[in-house]
Amino acid sequence: MQKVGSLTAPRPTRTPRRGRIVTLVLVALAVILGGIYFAGYAMAGDRLPKNTSVDGIAIGGLTAAEAETKLATEYAPKAEQAFAVTVDGVRHEVKPADAGLTVDHHQTVLQAGAGKSLAPGHIWRVLTGGGPISPVVSTDQNKLTGAVGQLAGKVNRPAVDATVAFAGSELKRTPAAQAVELQQPALTSALKSAYLKQTEVGATTTRSDPAITDADADEVVRTFAGPAVSGPVKVDTGQGVAEVSPTMIGNASSITVDNGKLKGSTDGEKLFKEAQPAIKKLNLKEPKDASFKFDGGRPTVVPSVDGAQLGKDNFLKAVLPAVPTTDKREVKAELTPAPAKFTTEQANQQVPKEVIGQFTTFYPHADYRNTNLGLAASRINGNTVPVGGIFSLDKELGSRSSGYVDGYVIDGGKLKKENAGGISQSATTVFNAAWFAGLEDIEHQPHTLYFDRYPAGRESTIYSGSIDVQFKNTTDAAIYVEASNAKSSPGGKGSITVRIWGTKKWDVESPEPTKSNFYDGKKLVDTKPGCTPQSASPGFTASYYRVWKQNGQVIRREDKTWKYSATDEIKCEKKP
Repeated sequence: MQKVGSLTAPRPTRTPRRGRIVTLVLVALAVILGGIYFAGYAMAGDRLPKNTSVDGIAIGGLTAAEAETKLATEYAPKAEQAFAVTVDGVRHEVKPADAGLTVDHHQTVLQAGAGKSLAPGHIWRVLTGGGPISPVVSTDQNKLTGAVGQLAGKVNRPAVDATVAFAGSELKRTPAAQAVELQQPALTSALKSAYLKQTEVGATTTRSDPAITDADADEVVRTFAGPAVSGPVKVDTGQGVAEVSPTMIGNASSITVDNGKLKGSTDGEKLFKEAQPAIKKLNLKEPKDASFKFDGGRPTVVPSVDGAQLGKDNFLKAVLPAVPTTDKREVKAELTPAPAKFTTEQANQQVPKEVIGQFTTFYPHADYRNTNLGLAASRINGNTVPVGGIFSLDKELGSRSSGYVDGYVIDGGKLKKENAGGISQSATTVFNAAWFAGLEDIEHQPHTLYFDRYPAGRESTIYSGSIDVQFKNTTDAAIYVEASNAKSSPGGKGSITVRIWGTKKWDVESPEPTKSNFYDGKKLVDTKPGCTPQSASPGFTASYYRVWKQNGQVIRREDKTWKYSATDEIKCEKKP
């Protein structure tokens, strides 16, 4: 039952005031904070934290681009400062860039915190934080290895062996040197560690001894080389003493490496050859071969004479043991007989019986020809050539400075004056005498220009040391060479004759040479001082031969040809 007057009326609806205030405050605060946040974000942008520095260079508050530019400019002196690498007390410069060591400015700036970010922490750090940071180093390992290798190329050196050598009677030594090798891995690590921290870098090397040390050289000098040239070795032969000098010994001795050690030795053949001047001073009796002389119009025997000699075997047996000593340098050596090679008995069995080849050439009058050809004939005359022996005209004529006078020779197709000119006449005469004797032609060379006093092609020139006339005795007995000269007089002719005496083995026939293929030379004018005029004559080919006959039958034939140059006409005139 409801009571009258007890009914309660409903409350009116309302928004709580406190809630609205809180909401408003929160919204306002959010707006304020958002403003501050976005203001901070705007202020931070892509700048680096405020207090950032790289090795004392402040880059805080700068944009990334600005920071990179500043580092590139202000950090360059330090980043590019060269290393001073000391190797065994010697300083070498190594530039960081050459060694592949550089500062990566971009990575350094990124490491410092460059770049935009909505993160509050980042914004706060940019505006208030940061501090010193280390630069980021970029290493090009290939360049670093290459730079260290290049330095090693300057530092490294191979080991050098000690040497000892003879220079006559002196000893020449070069010292040993150790091998030096740069420790490249250690230096590579040291450069990387030192970059931007220090510029003085020490490098280590390893050393190793050579195969031949100074001590090895000292030993061979003590035991061999020094004694070898300490004085002469005196060789008593019973007929005199030969002194083998230190120079002779040194010239025949050497120091070589044998199984890693220095070893001294003396070449016996060389020493015997070097000692010949000392041996010749003994004036030992020389052997003389039997020969022939003209007596009663015929060759007769000149007996052989045996001699004495200090032979190589006896010489070396005495001398070689004394070489490496200092107190046993006086030795004795036995002489041995030196028999003649061509004995009296052989000569008596081979006395030349008849002329087997002869030839005479004529020459126009000239005093130099009389002198030179007379001397040449005297030196050719009287030579004995045993069976198988070889006659050398160049050897028999001797030194051209001994008695010969100036005369004309051919040089480059022209006549000119020279010592011993004209003796080629003797060469032609000897060659033809040997040619008709049937002896073997070992060497001869015709003139380049033709002279009509000689058989065409069948003639020869001679020049000391380079052109010779040689023949070999191919008969069965010794031969004797006879030569004579008939001097010319003004307006007349002289002649030189060579006869070869022996025992006839065959008949030799050689017709007159034939000429073919003629051609003419040039006409020249010479304005040089000392010019000699010259008449022209044609060049041509000369052909000739000889046959050997026994019992009327041809047993051999020899053919030869020679092409003569044309003789140029030379007129001598004064320079215009």
